[in-house]
Amino acid sequence: MKLMGSAAGLALAGRSWSQDGPYPSRTIKIIVSSTPGSATDLAGRLVGDLLYARYGQSVVIENRAGAGGVIGMQAAAAARPDGYTLTTGGLGHNVLPPATLRGLPLDIPTALLPIAQVAEFVNALVVRTDHPANSVPELIEYLRASKRKPLYGSNGVGSSSQMTAELFAMRTGLKFDHVPYKGAADALVGTANGDLDICFMNLPPTLAMVEGRRLKALAVTSAYRARQLPDVPTMQQQGMTDFDVTSWLGMYAPAKVDPAIIAQLSDAIVTGLATPEFQSRIIGAGFEPKLRDAAQFQAFSASEFKRWSEVAQKAGIVVAYGGK
Repeated sequence: MKLMGSAAGLALAGRSWSQDGPYPSRTIKIIVSSTPGSATDLAGRLVGDLLYARYGQSVVIENRAGAGGVIGMQAAAAARPDGYTLTTGGLGHNVLPPATLRGLPLDIPTALLPIAQVAEFVNALVVRTDHPANSVPELIEYLRASKRKPLYGSNGVGSSSQMTAELFAMRTGLKFDHVPYKGAADALVGTANGDLDICFMNLPPTLAMVEGRRLKALAVTSAYRARQLPDVPTMQQQGMTDFDVTSWLGMYAPAKVDPAIIAQLSDAIVTGLATPEFQSRIIGAGFEPKLRDAAQFQAFSASEFKRWSEVAQKAGIVVAYGGK
């Protein structure tokens, strides 16, 4: 993979210095704003392993799920800005909440600094294994013929799972009721059990259930087929013109962290994850390697915020945080 080089240009010749001495000189904590086993959690653990291998310092993963990721992000934003508390984030946590929710308790785009993008991944459209539909056109026909309002599930209000389902509803004219779950695993189990009609869910937590034949994947949402599910066609290949949705994940730090530490971490993550070992692990976890340094990640995040804010407005899903 060719790496874009502004992070390397920012990197210092040696380690950054802090009040504790050369950074890092003690345990690093990564706050994950979602449940264990989620895509965000898997990415955080990959980066934790990388930082441990790079620096020889312990890395602790702390899961703080709830409120669409806001609880974990608040904890990260309130941490001492010394580089020893980091957090995972991405489309579902750092872009969609401010695009879809009013009255958030923090200004996410300014409270957390992008360090590096780690990967992107697709959402898979899944149904229960004994569902009569075996393609997207068959599913649309089946849902239109239903005598009740179909249900879709997600891993939270404003998540990429919900936004993808709403985009599907807009493109097909179907009307759904939304069932938000606390985490991806619960939504997937609800789909497998037949409690839900459909679910668009991130591929990393979905992959094992599809491979284990607990769910049936009808499509992936990207313009390309997922290498982990090569036999599953895209939405576009099944007649959904211009349907192209990918999610992405990266690492963030509290605002006011020393720019030299941000640059050092950005370079460590981008160069470390480009190695064959970590590329293989990223792919094996259900991700597509997609690395951006801090400056590139910041610009990309801004463009994604603009895109999804427009979708949220058109879909009418800008709501008050906490129902207030």
